[in-house]
Amino acid sequence: MESNEEQTGIPLMPYRQTDNERMLLRKEYRKLIKEVQDNKEELIKPECGQLLDHVNVANTLFKRVTTTREGVLDSKFMALSVTLAGQKTNLLQTDLVAFEPDEFMEKLVTKMEGRFITEDEDKVDISSDSWKSMGEYVSKFYTSVNPVLTVMSGTFDFVPKPIRPTAVKATEMAADGRADPQHLTRFDGDKKEATPEEIENVLRVIRDLYKNQPYPIDYFELVVDPESFGRTIENAFHLAFLVKDGFVRIFLDDENSIPVVEPIERPEDRQSQMNKKCSQVMVSLSMEEWRDIIDAYELEGTTPYIKRSTQKSKQSGNSSSKRAKT
Repeated sequence: MESNEEQTGIPLMPYRQTDNERMLLRKEYRKLIKEVQDNKEELIKPECGQLLDHVNVANTLFKRVTTTREGVLDSKFMALSVTLAGQKTNLLQTDLVAFEPDEFMEKLVTKMEGRFITEDEDKVDISSDSWKSMGEYVSKFYTSVNPVLTVMSGTFDFVPKPIRPTAVKATEMAADGRADPQHLTRFDGDKKEATPEEIENVLRVIRDLYKNQPYPIDYFELVVDPESFGRTIENAFHLAFLVKDGFVRIFLDDENSIPVVEPIERPEDRQSQMNKKCSQVMVSLSMEEWRDIIDAYELEGTTPYIKRSTQKSKQSGNSSSKRAKT
């Protein structure tokens, strides 16, 4: 028998829900979701099986879903049910059957007709015949051949390996057979660590300058070496150690607001300076800024205040640069 579609040649339109039917379906979904949310503490208990009943109800409702709006409610319910199912799984007790060594030992002793010698059951007396009977009993549960340790070609006798003395190269042996130490052919004595000596040199320069002209020294005039950018960075680095140890202090000049340096001579002042809460300042100096300072202070061609410790420090009377006065 031909269908109506085959008879008329016109495709049948799919069933279209009315607004009232869709509204009723959404109402049932919301009721189901609210019921699950209100009873979620009960539903996650391992012995409770109502969560599966609610899922079956949702599957029945889903057969009537034809639009996206109702599909969103179904997805919301499924997400909620999956969350509760995960919580329910975490509460399940998976260690219901556990191996108890003490119980297993008691069963073995009973099976082999043994007896406990001590009251705390630490020692057990089992006859050799009982062990043999137990071996015959459990052997039927093993289908493969039981492994047996046998020696096929005899045993290996342990022979300790002799300790061989460390061989010494013939070229390093003296005529009498004693080891001849290696001789140094080159020694760079001028490459020792010179940082402490350089720091003392900077302190000596500051004290000499302040002794001849007792007012603060301009920071940039002190540390800048117009002939070497690297020496300028080293001078600032060495000066930072003197500030840290309380031998000198750096502050801003009241007149020009530029950093100046002043030595601390008395021990009590030095201790007071070290106990003060000082602020650390990160000094950044590029090569371009270094050249700008040389031009601003007119240091080109002048002798730097701080020379290397192997040279004699510059005297303040021979300086062509200007000192900041407070």
